[in-house]
Amino acid sequence: MLLKYDIEIDNKDISNRLKQLINLVYKLLPMREEEDNNWQTLLSTIIEEIAGMNRLMGEMDGDILFSLLCKLEGLFTLNAKDSFFDFRRTIFECLNLMNKVKENVSTR
Repeated sequence: MLLKYDIEIDNKDISNRLKQLINLVYKLLPMREEEDNNWQTLLSTIIEEIAGMNRLMGEMDGDILFSLLCKLEGLFTLNAKDSFFDFRRTIFECLNLMNKVKENVSTR
């Protein structure tokens, strides 16, 4: 895939990075459950990388990406103890969306 700066990156490398990001999103669950406050820092890093990846690639599915970023951003609001079920549900929705992004990259 040709990136914004005319740099060619193999789709397999992009897919591998997306797999790593998927694992990081999944890692948010135990961090949040164990009340590790670093989950918010990790979440910010994930959002930043996905937004940066979109800027570099310029070809990601806008509907999926918008929904994914909205859900990830919304996780910041689910920080009360009684909202863990909603946090967990949203994490799994994000994982499904990220897998769709990964599939889209793999088929190019």
